[in-house]
Amino acid sequence: MRRKFFIFGLISFLVSCAVITVNIYFPEKDVKEAYKSLEDELMKPEKPQKGKSDKKQSILNIDIVTPLYAQEEGLAKKITETIKKMPEVIDAYRRMGGRLEEIDRLRDSGVVGEGNNGLLLNRSNSLSEEERKLIQNENEDRKIVMKGMAKAIVKINGLPDNESNIKQVMPQAIKQFVSVKREKAKSGWWIQDDDGKWYKK
Repeated sequence: MRRKFFIFGLISFLVSCAVITVNIYFPEKDVKEAYKSLEDELMKPEKPQKGKSDKKQSILNIDIVTPLYAQEEGLAKKITETIKKMPEVIDAYRRMGGRLEEIDRLRDSGVVGEGNNGLLLNRSNSLSEEERKLIQNENEDRKIVMKGMAKAIVKINGLPDNESNIKQVMPQAIKQFVSVKREKAKSGWWIQDDDGKWYKK
């Protein structure tokens, strides 16, 4: 009898110590679509609208979400609208748009390339300190964007956006970001494949 209680107690203890992993649904196609939509919308230079001199007004319009509209447009739209409620991600996209011309110049010259981790990688020893800082700032913003996507997916799954859940979906968020960057790369730009080898598009 004691043995049965001991075995039962041991099983209960092991079950209570077990780490429960929740599989988080990750819609790859919709995430990719959301990345493209956000880049197209937020990385373009802002044009002043006639009759609207207050810049804050246009930013506030971005954050307004109509849940029904998001549902009608599909999951990609819902992801996009979720991210638009994250000021740090919106700011990162705006900064990336502001330096896009300089980043394109570096990519055109071949001194930097699109890494397989979603970041710009230095391919030359001839970069100036200013150019290195530019790449560093770009990569910091890219990290914010990719983490924002991971947070959005966790939220859409109805889970708390804690570090554990975010960490689970980060590899997929990075993978889709990389995929978009590869597709949008111009001919002649350097791209790193999944094995770490470089090729020209």
